[in-house]
Amino acid sequence: MKAIGIICEYNPFHNGHSHQLHTLSNTHPDAVRIAIMSGSFVQRGEPAYFSKFDRARWAIYGGADVVIELPTVYSLGSAELFCTGAIRLMKALHINSISFGSELNNNMVLHEAAEFLNTKQGQDAIQRQVRTGVSYGTALRQVIAEHVRNGELINNAPNALLGLEYIRAAQQYFNDLSVVPITRQSSHHSPLLPYGQEFPSGTALREALIQYKAIDSYVPASIIDDVNRVIKSGAYVDYERYQDMLHGINRLLSTVELERYGDFTEGIEYRWYQAMRQTNWTDALEEIKTKRYTYARLRRMAAYTALHITKSILQEAHMLGPQYARLLAFNQRGRTWLKHKTPSIPVIQKWAKAHSMVSICGKEMLCIDMKATDLQAYVFKAPAARTGHDDFRYSPQYIET
Repeated sequence: MKAIGIICEYNPFHNGHSHQLHTLSNTHPDAVRIAIMSGSFVQRGEPAYFSKFDRARWAIYGGADVVIELPTVYSLGSAELFCTGAIRLMKALHINSISFGSELNNNMVLHEAAEFLNTKQGQDAIQRQVRTGVSYGTALRQVIAEHVRNGELINNAPNALLGLEYIRAAQQYFNDLSVVPITRQSSHHSPLLPYGQEFPSGTALREALIQYKAIDSYVPASIIDDVNRVIKSGAYVDYERYQDMLHGINRLLSTVELERYGDFTEGIEYRWYQAMRQTNWTDALEEIKTKRYTYARLRRMAAYTALHITKSILQEAHMLGPQYARLLAFNQRGRTWLKHKTPSIPVIQKWAKAHSMVSICGKEMLCIDMKATDLQAYVFKAPAARTGHDDFRYSPQYIET
């Protein structure tokens, strides 16, 4: 049974995501659509706006057949760790194709770029740029512009850049993976919801939600009532509450403690420690930020301190790859696929049994996932929604579609 994987965050799920899934349904009707979805935290370095349990349910109603959680240690990682973790999880689950949104319709441009960037020459070129003091992302774009044919097309296409990282990871860990790109229908980073725009960016939707604006026009009709129900219940993240909590946690940490956490290098812990004297989190980050340490990187580092993600855990995760696949939701087609697959890692359905099913490294990953779920719930808007240990109470959702 053929499967197509979609690496996603669905933060939140919107019409653009539904368009991709239904396009795949039309063009590959025999293939099962498997969403590899970030859980409670996302790659921008903060909690997802809604819980992974709600987002997984909406994904099934929106066109996915199975939703598998990407462990937090990968969902919060650098672009490289995020992509390699997701690709290796797909390989372990025997998902033989990947689909992603892209502004480009020429797949070979991305494959050629990936091949160069994965060579020693490409890696050395990136490191030379990094040594000038710029961030990894800036260094990567500079190398693409200078060394890759049609590099300007990639650099002007944010989704294609992410697709490039997927292909780079596949060339290293899953060379048989085939690529099914879908033309992107919206502006990836636009903070605005233009009137009449059916396919918004996730950035614009999150900003609208924070400002208490209606998003009904931008979310599939099949889920909008449920989305509004969750919003009304207050089961969504209050980012001011989250930032205040981070500020308190980090004000208590010493430079020795900070240095243990992921991405704290080059003595940045001293700058970080001093910045915590600021009266608010925004001013603290402003004081720490440099060309190399972007806001997204700083947000990830802050999340590492809250979730106790150390350098050693990140190194293990990069070396060993995902140690389990947590099933969040599925429909009948997904159930058929799950029954006929023999993955190379455990598939977690009951959280209480998970620790007995995984390796020592897997136990560390599970612990981080549970902390992420609990921390996200703790910063929900409504006090009644801030229950802890929800992972233990949750069973995979079977949804008839």
